[in-house]
Amino acid sequence: MLYAMPKKIQLAPSQAKWQISSSGSVLVLVGLHNLKMQAMVQKTDLMSNLVQINNKAVTLNIPVVDLYGDDLIQGMQQLGEYTSTHPQLVFTGQVTPMLKQILPHLQSVTDQLCIVDDAILLANQEQHIQWIENISKEGLHHMNSYSLTRLWDLSAPSSYIVSS
Repeated sequence: MLYAMPKKIQLAPSQAKWQISSSGSVLVLVGLHNLKMQAMVQKTDLMSNLVQINNKAVTLNIPVVDLYGDDLIQGMQQLGEYTSTHPQLVFTGQVTPMLKQILPHLQSVTDQLCIVDDAILLANQEQHIQWIENISKEGLHHMNSYSLTRLWDLSAPSSYIVSS
């Protein structure tokens, strides 16, 4: 069974000293295809957060890179190309051993890595909380999906703002 997303108060505060900007971000979806294939994930907060973040990124013309199985090398190449112009990498999806392995390498390229607390999946809630605590100690930024989309909206070029 899928666990409940941890509450913000359960997570260690982010120690990062930089701010998210829509013009500098790349959304990285990790294992999204695998998540979509799991029936238990379909009608969850996790999936609705992933869809919301992805839709916001597409709307604001934020590059989206999908890191998944066979296309992993192509995804990593895209990521490498984007980091020269978009230094902020925002990660969502499944926290896999592969992701844990590449994060330190990506951190050597850019120190602006962000994990979306309520749009990642680990084995259980305890591991989720522990992993956020560990990445926070390493200086990686983390925030929830609401804060991310709000900051993207606030930093978006005025041409993307729809007025009423």
